[in-house]
Amino acid sequence: MAFFRGEEGSVSFASASGSAEAIVSTTAWSFSTTRDVIECTAHGATQRRYVPSLVTATGTIDFLYSAASGNETANLLQEVIAGNGDDAEFELFLGTSGAKKITFNGIITSMDTGTALGELTSVSCGFQASMSDPSTAATGIVIGA
Repeated sequence: MAFFRGEEGSVSFASASGSAEAIVSTTAWSFSTTRDVIECTAHGATQRRYVPSLVTATGTIDFLYSAASGNETANLLQEVIAGNGDDAEFELFLGTSGAKKITFNGIITSMDTGTALGELTSVSCGFQASMSDPSTAATGIVIGA
């Protein structure tokens, strides 16, 4: 039975006009989903009945700021500051190799950054997944095995 450790995870990001590239120095990422329910209890029923409804997903990406060329850190920060509102592509990897990842399009919704004397500059970005219409060919969130 294989387990994944936090240091094996990574993140790739691509703005609407680019291709997915790694965000170097990723220290953490989180991904949370929720599903709404709709009550559809019939009149006169003695127990409530619910059906599944819409899904939403949010999360964060934490990383150390790096000015190295060839990574998507600068593009991710630019998307926060001057993004045009288009969906960006995210890939949240569980391991260092293979296809075990969560892929989706989303919008960067927030950024917190800070540094202290003698410390590295850290950045935390929040995102909202942009779910697709299930009647179209797009699949929304894809979890690779």
